[in-house]
Amino acid sequence: MCANFELTDFKVRILDEDRAGTDATIRVLIETTDGRRSWSTVGIGTDIIEASWEALFDAYMWGLLHSGVAPLLRE
Repeated sequence: MCANFELTDFKVRILDEDRAGTDATIRVLIETTDGRRSWSTVGIGTDIIEASWEALFDAYMWGLLHSGVAPLLRE
């Protein structure tokens, strides 16, 4: 079984309007679909790359779990 996902939306918001630059807390919202259903995941942090990775990783894992494909997790 193969799982195909498509990123349909990517949003970045600054949560701390009183802070500037690298001190600000960032929220990344990713919307994903597999063609049958859609889901949203969120990443939060002070680094946009890490927040984006968190949201993308969660979207991928959620999609795999709900498509019947068991993801390989390493400890």
